[in-house]
Amino acid sequence: MTSRIEEIRKMLFTNKKVLVNDLSEQFDISRVTIRKDLQQLEDEGIAKRIYGGAMLADCALPSSLSNVNDRTRIALAERACEEIQDGDSIFLGSGQTCCYLAKLLERFHDLSIVTNNITALNDLLKTDSRVYLLGGEVTSTDAHTLFSSPENPNTFTNHVFVSKAFTSISGIDLQAGLTVHSIVSTHIYRNLPSMARSWYLMADCHKFGQIAMYPVADLDAFQYLIADDVPEEYRTILHQNHTEILLI
Repeated sequence: MTSRIEEIRKMLFTNKKVLVNDLSEQFDISRVTIRKDLQQLEDEGIAKRIYGGAMLADCALPSSLSNVNDRTRIALAERACEEIQDGDSIFLGSGQTCCYLAKLLERFHDLSIVTNNITALNDLLKTDSRVYLLGGEVTSTDAHTLFSSPENPNTFTNHVFVSKAFTSISGIDLQAGLTVHSIVSTHIYRNLPSMARSWYLMADCHKFGQIAMYPVADLDAFQYLIADDVPEEYRTILHQNHTEILLI
């Protein structure tokens, strides 16, 4: 069962603010105990105490994204954390959602993390994880984040295998499948099924029906979809593909 303090942490990342009285009523415990929880989160650098409650600390977000008000991406990252356990080996993809997830990985221990997400690197190095950065051409598709990808994916896919891969995506379409905006990204996505036992795709509802420039995988390539909502026609296809939908 998720601990109370983890629930409060999730509320902070989702709502940016929590109130002592509301939390006391929700968890049916004293306000004194809630204040101690908020103090612990402040000590961790997650919260900033205010009168009557706490706010999400600016330093709790990746530096390049601290001014981005994106509750959905934060919630997707939080839901992804529920699928991670201490000791896991994971691949972390590029993009802003993965940057949020990188910040949250500090709560885990003894992870092995393979990534091409250059922007997330500073946050990953704050963890006690072993971090492996993939080399290659450096680029960006959103003006916020940088990532790298080798032109010859065999240089790493033949030697790297992780239990879980977490990525975002530019577009999901019934006919086009998964698509991305950068040709550099294609080298990673097309090889994910061979380098990860389970692929977790994180996508908000606006990605459905979108088609980016470069196709990278069919809709049966990933095992889990983490989303805020999924159109019914996509639910049908995903169900037929035995893909598990994890809603935030």
